[in-house]
Amino acid sequence: MGPVRSIVFVGVALAVGVSSPAFGQQVMESIGSRALGMGGAFVAVADDPSAVYWNPAGLAQGRPAGLTIGWSGFRTGDPGAPASTAGPTSRTSFTTSLGAWPAGVSYAKFDQTVLASTPAGGVVTETLETSQFAVTLLQTVAQGVVIGTNLKYLSGTTAETVSLGGTAKNALDQATTTGGTTTGAFDIDLGAMIEAPHMRIGLVLKNLRQPSFVLPAGSATSDPLMLKRTARMGVAVLPTSGLTLAVDLDLVTVDLVDGPRKMMAFGGEERFGQHFAARGGMRWNLAAAGQMVGTAGASVEVGPHMWIDLHVARGGLLADRGFGGALRVGL
Repeated sequence: MGPVRSIVFVGVALAVGVSSPAFGQQVMESIGSRALGMGGAFVAVADDPSAVYWNPAGLAQGRPAGLTIGWSGFRTGDPGAPASTAGPTSRTSFTTSLGAWPAGVSYAKFDQTVLASTPAGGVVTETLETSQFAVTLLQTVAQGVVIGTNLKYLSGTTAETVSLGGTAKNALDQATTTGGTTTGAFDIDLGAMIEAPHMRIGLVLKNLRQPSFVLPAGSATSDPLMLKRTARMGVAVLPTSGLTLAVDLDLVTVDLVDGPRKMMAFGGEERFGQHFAARGGMRWNLAAAGQMVGTAGASVEVGPHMWIDLHVARGGLLADRGFGGALRVGL
C-alpha cells in the first residue's frame, strides 16, 4: 500500500461514525485570513505559519521561519430581531502562530455564543471560550511525504447568561464568561502532506481525543460540550508560478447546534508581481441544501517578507458570513 492510499485509509478509519450534536465545535473555517479568502480550500496549500492549524505537516512547505497574527469575526442571523428568536450566533477567533522546520508553536482563542430557548420559554446565551496552546512537530517519512503532529492543551470556559430582552444583538452583547466553569484537556491533531511536481495532497485529523468541557451547574443541558473528531482531505494544483488551485472535502459530518456540517470547498490564489496577491473561492455544506458561501481576499506586502491578509465571506451559509485580517511574516 503506497503512502497516498495509506494516509487516506487512516483518515477514513478514524473518521467513521462521527456525527452527534456539538455546540462549541471549532469548524475548520475559523482561522487564517489567507485560507478563508480561498474558501477554506487550504489543507493541501498550507505553506505559511497558519499551517499549524490547517495542516501541521504543511509547515515544512513554507519559509525556514514565519509568523502569523490573525483575527476573524462572524455574526449570523438578524441582529435587530427580538431576542426571543433563538438561533443567532456570534463567533470570533484570535490566533498567533510561529513556525520553523522542524517545529512550531501556536496560540488560539475562540469565543462562540449561541442564543437558545429554555423549556420555560425564555432565552439564554450559551458561551464557550476556548484557549488553545499547541506545539507542532514534523517528521519526513519518505521522499516528498511529511507527517505533522499538534500536541495541544485546551482551557475551556463555559457560561450561560439569561437574556434580559431587547434585540438579538443586545442579548449576544450581554453574554459573558464571568463566573463560568473552566476545565482543561489535552488533545492531538495529525496532518500529512504529499508533494509531487505541480501538485500536493494533504490530510488533517483534528480533535483525536475529543476533549470536552463541563457546563456550569444548573445549565439546561447536563452533557459536557465536546469537540468532535474531524477529518479533511485536500488537493492543490500549482500549474504555473504564482497560481494555486485547490479543493478540500470533509471526510465526516459533524452535527452542530445549527445543523449538520460537511463541507466541500474550491479556491484559487494568484500572485501579481512581488507585492500583491488576490484569491477567491466558494464552499458549500453537502449535509444541507442551499448552504453556500463565496469568499474573496487579498494580500499586500507592506515590508520585506511581511504581508497583510484580508478576507470577506458572504452567502447563504449564514454561520460562515464574516470578515477578518492577519499579519503574516516569513523569514
